[in-house]
Amino acid sequence: MSSAPQTEKILVVTSSPALRALLELCLEEQGFQGEFYERAQQALEFLKAQTPRAIVLDDAIEIDPFSIASRLKMSRRLREVPVVLLLSDSDERAKLTAEFVRVEHVLSKPLDRKALSNILRGLPQRQPSL
Repeated sequence: MSSAPQTEKILVVTSSPALRALLELCLEEQGFQGEFYERAQQALEFLKAQTPRAIVLDDAIEIDPFSIASRLKMSRRLREVPVVLLLSDSDERAKLTAEFVRVEHVLSKPLDRKALSNILRGLPQRQPSL
């Protein structure tokens, strides 16, 4: 699992068609291609074969996004991949939980496109594979 190829795609997990459309637009504006899944299990299958540039998790999916993020950060291959959580209720407790599981970014819904664009522009450059 540690040798999965890197991709320039941004992995997005959301079951909302409206949020997906908005995220697609934001990603395209910043020159990224999204890999979209409605269910966490589908996204985990993608992660077995690929290492995305970043991962965006919507809190409206069938599995708790904090537990998914925690699992991702335990993987040697995926721990450095930035995770963005999109939360309906980003109160202090949610922010602390996100910090605890080492999530890099928390955005409140409705999504602020400018904030997401700033995060995407700030993604670290990939190191060339040797």
